[in-house]
Amino acid sequence: MKKLLIPFFILFSINAFGNAQDIADIFNASSTPVELVESGWAGNDGGKGYKILQVVVKDTQQVAELHINNSGKVIAAFDSAQTAELNSEFDYKMIATLKDWTEMGTGESGPMYHMTFGGLSFEGPMGEAMGNMGPFSSFLINIGKNI
Repeated sequence: MKKLLIPFFILFSINAFGNAQDIADIFNASSTPVELVESGWAGNDGGKGYKILQVVVKDTQQVAELHINNSGKVIAAFDSAQTAELNSEFDYKMIATLKDWTEMGTGESGPMYHMTFGGLSFEGPMGEAMGNMGPFSSFLINIGKNI
């Protein structure tokens, strides 16, 4: 029985996200891209043409990587990390447990709550993120709903 449960657990962990492309499609259809352009967030990409957002489910192998261009839209979505080293002046890596991602998906407790109580950590430009808490919250709700 134990040997049967291990592959099931691995399969569940691999499929923690619905799909990075689903997350991208919902994100692109929302008002968030426009808000990110208006605030200047989307254009702060270091000249590479896009920002990278990696979303990690802590204690699993699950990572989604999104590339967001200066129109605020996701132009590429991957169900794994494609970029080994992010530029912390422009790019983001957000890490939370499956439980915390799911809780954020309800919209009842936002990113500040989860960052304060240790459920969400991130790497990237803190000041830029703080200036974009509305779009950031919307993005995290989207992630949480699609985990």
